[in-house]
Amino acid sequence: MKFNYFALRSFLIAIFAIGICLQFSCRLGTNGAGTSSATPVQNQLIALDEISRQAVALAAPAQFKTTLTGAIDGKYNIQMDLERDGAKIKGTYFYKKSGAMSIASKYISLAGTIDSDGNVEMTESAFEPQGGKEIKTGSFKGKLGAVVIGGRQSLRFVGNWTRSKDNRSMAFSLQEVKFDVGEDLRIVTRKSEDKNRSQKFELEMELPKLEGNDPERTDKFNKTIDRLVSKEISEFKAFAVDNAKVIAKEEPSRGDMPGSSMEIGHSITASDRDFVSLLFTYYSYTGGAHPNTFTKSLNYDLRQNDPISLGSLFAPNSNYLKLISDYCLAELKKLGIGDEELIVRGAGPKVENYKSWNIAPEGLMITFDAYQVASYAEGPQEVVVPYSILKPVIKPGGILSRFVK
Repeated sequence: MKFNYFALRSFLIAIFAIGICLQFSCRLGTNGAGTSSATPVQNQLIALDEISRQAVALAAPAQFKTTLTGAIDGKYNIQMDLERDGAKIKGTYFYKKSGAMSIASKYISLAGTIDSDGNVEMTESAFEPQGGKEIKTGSFKGKLGAVVIGGRQSLRFVGNWTRSKDNRSMAFSLQEVKFDVGEDLRIVTRKSEDKNRSQKFELEMELPKLEGNDPERTDKFNKTIDRLVSKEISEFKAFAVDNAKVIAKEEPSRGDMPGSSMEIGHSITASDRDFVSLLFTYYSYTGGAHPNTFTKSLNYDLRQNDPISLGSLFAPNSNYLKLISDYCLAELKKLGIGDEELIVRGAGPKVENYKSWNIAPEGLMITFDAYQVASYAEGPQEVVVPYSILKPVIKPGGILSRFVK
């Protein structure tokens, strides 16, 4: 069971999309990339020679996994995660905006090819609940190469995006995100696995690791990560071992069937030399009707070398939690995801409802796990609270003050 965070997210998209209306098409028709048109429109397309001029200073690596940000048509901001393995390239992307969104409909799947010259063709698809299958919603065609910016090599992806429903094409330009944590520090991904055939469990993790010339800071950060995941790992292993014993005793015929599995992945939502914000996704299957998923966040102050609490971002006695809750409640209700009582209970102004939060360029990102504000079928929900809403309560000179104009 090779860990693949893109595959995990694709699985979550499919499993949680049941019962959700296809929001992607609506998003593109209203507040996404343009409005619907009866005839194809060519809008500021990039010619192939211009694509080559912009993107191909250096060839892209044959294998990579990275994040790029930019815009379609210069105004529809997106973030794209890509993974290349030779001639194959795949990933996901999403539109960067504030408000509420089902995570099932947030990520749009990508798959395609890239040749030795960096020419890329990728088809995008979204899960269509009514038909129970993935449908093509658009395509990206362009050039992906490396450029040198400030002495550092960075990937750039430029070209044209075409929407399937009306064949409308628009230019896009994306630049690789470098999650900077200062000149002497860097964050890398450490991969590990623990497979036990006799006790029938598999555990695979991709966790962040801080490296650099400051052992005091790197050691404490990395130990914080280990503590963050240790409880769930211990509980998973204990359950898996007990479950294997029960199966061996009560259902010996299942001896060759797969046992329990857990995958832990992470993403960086924002960082600079002062802080890093991390979102961890846990996926586990231990039998039963469906797998379990949940999230945890870690927002870390690299100056103080300590985790950041939500309350420390805001002015004393500012009643910040009510402001955040009021916005989340209003946005979640707009989604029409079901039981209003469940939304109020899961997103009310209580600290326990806001444990999974992250700093993002667009605003404070709140993740509500499955069952918290919606059913399992509707899946986890996400709300990005814009900094313009939070401005009255943000602590002057604090970490969030840099995002306020």
